Amino acid sequence: MLLDQKRIRSLSSIKKFVKDGNKFIVGVQGIAQFADKLNRAGLSADLTVGETILPAPVGPISLYNAEGKYLIRRDLPMEKSYSSRDWHWKEFNGPYDRVERSKIVDVPHNRYPRVFIEPPSIELSISVLADKQKVIVGPVLEFSEKNEKMIVHVVNLFLELFGECQFFSSDLEPIVNIPVKRLNWKILPPGEMPWNQLKREIDPFIRKAPKGNQPVILYRLEMINKYQPDFRAVGHGGFNGYIVLGFQKKKIFTLESIFYGNATYVFGDNWEELSKKTKAEILNEKLQKERIIHREGWDKNINQLLKK
Repeated sequence: MLLDQKRIRSLSSIKKFVKDGNKFIVGVQGIAQFADKLNRAGLSADLTVGETILPAPVGPISLYNAEGKYLIRRDLPMEKSYSSRDWHWKEFNGPYDRVERSKIVDVPHNRYPRVFIEPPSIELSISVLADKQKVIVGPVLEFSEKNEKMIVHVVNLFLELFGECQFFSSDLEPIVNIPVKRLNWKILPPGEMPWNQLKREIDPFIRKAPKGNQPVILYRLEMINKYQPDFRAVGHGGFNGYIVLGFQKKKIFTLESIFYGNATYVFGDNWEELSKKTKAEILNEKLQKERIIHREGWDKNINQLLKK
């Protein structure tokens, strides 16, 4: 499972993927793409396995993680507090003798009481998966309602630092065993998905198409979905406007466009590599396995393809 949103507020985003009481790890893989962010967080360029660091603050979440924060008690009466200031003045020692002076002074003011909340101090570590791929991970967590605050913090820390995160079992096996497609694609929830559910997932993308074309697009996607694909993704970047429905056992991945007058592209088991390319690169190099034009006969061609 890949999260690439700005922030979560509860466990609802991940509770269907991690069972209550299970131990899991939040992390990111494919870390070469995060070179600048890793450096900003304080990790070395070597990325040595076992390297661990408290990430440097880059935003409010990582700042709280490293330095803690204050809770303002507006329900209590104000109290006198003091702020230190560097005070400068000129000292006159005669009509022509002026000396610059300075000292630290405490300036009093009234404010609501504040309670200091200790920083979570979550550290990041470089680890490695069974396939020798390096990953950045946080600590082992136990999924439960009582740990919600800490889990939400760790997830949001990764989202702030890297813009995304994944979930692994405590022995660093991916919880959802599907390939993560990066750069151009956002992975939708895996497993069987009824048409009504898929329709809700892709509705924001379908709405980008002209209204008159939307029923035709939905018809094509519904037809492909009848064959029960086990992989789904929506395109960004070079494939913005494309929706992938994949059949991993058959090694068939269909790319359907929301733009009328285009075609359904079909890729084989080299999908992961091709997914990193733009549409122009794939068309120019003719890397698609098949290209089924959106014209009469499309239904017949799709049926022949997916009934194999």
